[in-house]
Amino acid sequence: MHIAAIMAGGMDGPVESGQICEVIAERGGTCEWFYRRKGDRFPEVLDRFDALIIFGGEVSVHDPSLKDYFDELSALIHKFSDQRKPILGSCLGSQAIAYAFNATVKPQGFLEYGFTKLSMTKEGLQDPLLHGLPQNIHLFELHSDTFELPVGATLLMTGDAIQNQVYRLGHHIYGFQCHFEINPEIVDTWNRRELIGNPSKDPAQIDALIAKADQDFPRHQTQQQAFGQAVVDRWLNLINTQQGMEEKVI
Repeated sequence: MHIAAIMAGGMDGPVESGQICEVIAERGGTCEWFYRRKGDRFPEVLDRFDALIIFGGEVSVHDPSLKDYFDELSALIHKFSDQRKPILGSCLGSQAIAYAFNATVKPQGFLEYGFTKLSMTKEGLQDPLLHGLPQNIHLFELHSDTFELPVGATLLMTGDAIQNQVYRLGHHIYGFQCHFEINPEIVDTWNRRELIGNPSKDPAQIDALIAKADQDFPRHQTQQQAFGQAVVDRWLNLINTQQGMEEKVI
């Protein structure tokens, strides 16, 4: 498996992709990274890629200065979609996919940070990636934007503060607003880079949110890791399913 991995924000892919790329490596797969901050161009031909992942980041899809970038990313998403190659979006990635399919991405008015209780919808309980997983689970969040569901999308998981958390488009495209892939070290890196000392954030609020997350890791991380392992494993299986369908057609 060879996967195109998009970093629209400032993250270091191999270091900050966490469990997602760990599971890919365990399955013998590789990620080829495309960084916006390095000026990497998106691939024109997709023959060498089996799937696409769009990771999170500190930027906003609705930032006017990044419109050209996210329009180009939207075109790439449609190329993979048209070839029925699996697509996975994490946080900003889920918003980028929504944008690519003409849904609105907008500020939500507050920072959703830390372990947040998410619940399966009826459709989520039957979904190929989510079936048999906990109906209610605390997963890590770090975002200030949210999205409307694209036309035809199926809502799979919801939250109390932000409803649209996990969705599916067709059978091969998934968007996860949460960061199920993280560990304490990754979150510490994000805290220092994006939150601590940020003049636009209330220092007391940030300190309280970080302290709460530190307390919650021992309670929720084991279950989150099991969730992430299952989701990524099952998403990778979509590659084999799609390849099998192509062979039948041939």
